[in-house]
Amino acid sequence: MNVNPSAINVLCNGDSNPYGQKPDKTGRYEINVRWTGILQELLGKGYRVIEEGLGSRTTDLDYDKKPGRNGRTYLLPCLQSHNPIDIVVIMLGTNDLKTQYKRTAEQIADSLGKLIDDVRTYASTKNAATPEIVLISPIEINAKAPRFAEFYTGYYDERSMRESKRLSQAILELASTKDVLFLDAATVSKPGEDGIHFNEQSQKPLAKLIFNVINSLSE
Repeated sequence: MNVNPSAINVLCNGDSNPYGQKPDKTGRYEINVRWTGILQELLGKGYRVIEEGLGSRTTDLDYDKKPGRNGRTYLLPCLQSHNPIDIVVIMLGTNDLKTQYKRTAEQIADSLGKLIDDVRTYASTKNAATPEIVLISPIEINAKAPRFAEFYTGYYDERSMRESKRLSQAILELASTKDVLFLDAATVSKPGEDGIHFNEQSQKPLAKLIFNVINSLSE
């Protein structure tokens, strides 16, 4: 834990990819391998990276099989427990693409917009200002990955794939409308053998991408 009292607090909120789920389902990447851990190393002691990732988390939908996955319901106490927060990084949307929800890219973006509103309402910096928000579009689902069918048959379908490919543009438009920073994880990262979760080689490039944006905020 970074105990520097003057550190800039960076909250990274998301699903199983910010959590660090391995694509072979054998557990979680170690902290020094996860992009959140690498981001902490890149930023140094002047920043405190707060991990808030959880598998199966949605933007604002309940998941009957796994209670507590509604991202919006969780966000309010999350923000209040970690205040003051200087930067909020949000990467959600993949789980909304599951067949049971039948969501479009635009519907997912709309739900992300509500999360942005909640951050601006309930989060605050040390100086009582609104935190900077970085919205990250998830990587696209790869249905051709070698173990995708094994792990996700019945969870995602062809419609999920199509909407996955449209998600980046929808989130980009939302970020522009809401005046928040935008990054596309798919520009530097790829899923592993399950077609959903980052492979190990993708962790560092994503951390560097986020580092560059955060670093530019202090310039």
